[in-house]
Amino acid sequence: MDLGLKGKKALVTGGTRGIGRAIADLLVAEGCDVAVCARTAEQVTEAVAAFKKAGAKAYGEAFDVADADALAAFVDRSAEALGGLDVFVANISGAMGGGNDPASWRKGVEIDILSTVRGCEAAVPHLEKTQGSITVVGTVSMEAGCASMRFSA
Repeated sequence: MDLGLKGKKALVTGGTRGIGRAIADLLVAEGCDVAVCARTAEQVTEAVAAFKKAGAKAYGEAFDVADADALAAFVDRSAEALGGLDVFVANISGAMGGGNDPASWRKGVEIDILSTVRGCEAAVPHLEKTQGSITVVGTVSMEAGCASMRFSA
């Protein structure tokens, strides 16, 4: 398939496994250079090595996306490492549906929502230079959490 992405620079948060990894693999197959982040250093190292083996320029870091400063710095370092940024894929998720208590909901909002917003905000200055794009990947786990709240008492 040719999506017209050859030579583009893409960043995928949560890009080392699951949907995020599939997105990153597709971007590499389409000729993109890719940056990824995740919580686990070993998964980041493995993903970056696989992307490089496939011929892409690749960059990655392991950190907690709830750390707003770390996320913003990662976006900047990724754009520098790749030589710009054309595509930002916010694939952050880790907490929604993890529990029905207030602490779980706060953690869910912090990671799934606020970290997505912060990542987009950090990416915009780079994307404005290239007329790039943002894609946000969502999850249905929040819906499942709400459903379980309705039926548990």
